[in-house]
Amino acid sequence: MKTWVHSLVSFILALVLYPIFGWEAVLILAGGILIDFDHYIRFMFKYKNLSIFECYRHYILMFKKNNFDECNDGLFIFHTIEFAIVIAILSFFNRLAMIFAIGLLAHYLLDLIWHMHVPRRIVANHSLISWILKQKF
Repeated sequence: MKTWVHSLVSFILALVLYPIFGWEAVLILAGGILIDFDHYIRFMFKYKNLSIFECYRHYILMFKKNNFDECNDGLFIFHTIEFAIVIAILSFFNRLAMIFAIGLLAHYLLDLIWHMHVPRRIVANHSLISWILKQKF
């Protein structure tokens, strides 16, 4: 999913929920956009390159060329079920975590829609435990 789509949806959701949450609605933007930082982390470690522009270009252009196969062995830590569970549990005890979780949920839903329509399959490991097990065997 392209960054501008996550940004637009998160911004609209934050705007709609601003009357309820006030300035804290900015956390919806964080949950909806900043979790893609794990793509940059993976890019930095795999390619030893700190350029955020090259990272963006890589994910937009290169994945289309190789049918997204490069993602199959990757771990995007903020896109794992374990991360979602931690945020969900925290959201029961902390208002800020709950607001962040709203943006995170929107992000996950957009990613799910993208997975169903573009590569037509799940192209990344969505579990830290599953990824660890695959690395050992």
